[in-house]
Amino acid sequence: MSLSLTKTTVPQSRRGRPPMVGVREAILRAAEVIFTRRDFHEVLMDDVAQECGVGKGTLYRYFPSKRELYLAVMFEAMEALCNDLRSALRGPGAPKDKIEGVVRCILGHFWDRRLFFALIHSNEHKPDEFEGREWQRRRGQIIAIIQQALEEAMKEGHVRSLDPHIAAQMLLGMVRGVNRYRKPQDTLDNLVAAVVSVFWKGMAVESAHCGNSGGKRRG
Repeated sequence: MSLSLTKTTVPQSRRGRPPMVGVREAILRAAEVIFTRRDFHEVLMDDVAQECGVGKGTLYRYFPSKRELYLAVMFEAMEALCNDLRSALRGPGAPKDKIEGVVRCILGHFWDRRLFFALIHSNEHKPDEFEGREWQRRRGQIIAIIQQALEEAMKEGHVRSLDPHIAAQMLLGMVRGVNRYRKPQDTLDNLVAAVVSVFWKGMAVESAHCGNSGGKRRG
């Protein structure tokens, strides 16, 4: 299956009125809500059109099929998360602050879209299908960004030497678990602090535990 997942999924040569500002984003938001509530085969394009308040013809003009809409919902959200992570890690900052920035960025991205986190991971176990391969590629981009932040912390002697890829997977796994099992009374600030505290205590070298940012890494 060959399908472009960029924001130009719909051919620009389509006839009709020019795209209206904000309509595509409104469609994606409405579709996200519906896809998180129902299985793919239960969703009708009519439902999406009604949810976002556009005509069915307008909906098909932006997304010619339900499959294209479904993939755009998932993968454009992952792309947005990548961009947010890059912004959060851009520029100078202490290693622990950057790790906190990673955790806050991911948790914040899904804070009001809790079920959506599960939706995008529904393709995790489809390695031989287009969705699964694309999911793996985009998840790999997220891991690579986190891994780079951890590599910098290791290089500066703040974090113990561990396979940075495994360390990035561990951190992302912690965030995923917290997002899935958090309680209504939990707050973003409290959970970010909890994840960073546990991860840092497990990963930081002894001098970093003691707050000595200039200490050398111990073996």
